[in-house]
Amino acid sequence: MSFISLAKISECFVAIENILFDADGVLQYATRHWQPALQSILKLEDETQAKAVLADVFEAETEVLEAEGGFAERLDAVLSKWGRSGFLSEALSVIHAIEIHQDVMQSVQSIRRSGIRCHVGSNQQTSRAKHMSEGLNYRSLFDTEFYSCVVGVAKPKVAFFEKVVAQLGCDASAVLFLDDRAENVKAAKQAGLNAMVFFGSNGASELQRQLAGFGVIVDH
Repeated sequence: MSFISLAKISECFVAIENILFDADGVLQYATRHWQPALQSILKLEDETQAKAVLADVFEAETEVLEAEGGFAERLDAVLSKWGRSGFLSEALSVIHAIEIHQDVMQSVQSIRRSGIRCHVGSNQQTSRAKHMSEGLNYRSLFDTEFYSCVVGVAKPKVAFFEKVVAQLGCDASAVLFLDDRAENVKAAKQAGLNAMVFFGSNGASELQRQLAGFGVIVDH
């Protein structure tokens, strides 16, 4: 079992009180590649058509990243456009095919037990956010879930982080943000947060090494 404590932090650092984790690429990974999976379940003609359908799906998702609801209806419209009405549940099953990086999640739970609060900060449409919260049990695994569809603004907009910090009720410098996209990390820093690029596929040992640089020490 891991034991976690705050290390002695030099005067130039503020102790981290909250850690905000991006989801895709940090906490979790897709178990099905969307393009070939959609090509198969929708019985699309070829790779070219599959790419076009996927582009429409991405556009439909982007349209509602900052809104509560509307994705299922947009996805259904995309399927109808391509003559695939009636495949909504199958398409959603591809989009919801997610697994957690278990070693990373174990470290997250140890961090929480040490007294540092941990939160999800992710761009998601409502359908996928609900699946993550309920299906993957993020509502119990994290102290707070900040999904763009609920926050009302998406990364890399600085306002996303400003709203998160306001809800946390702490100084921005007491929050550490982890994301696999450099543009999101840059925006977090502009909002006053500590931030770093992290890839969940690199595992818990790399997470622990990077956290140590911000004064959060994970000892085995």
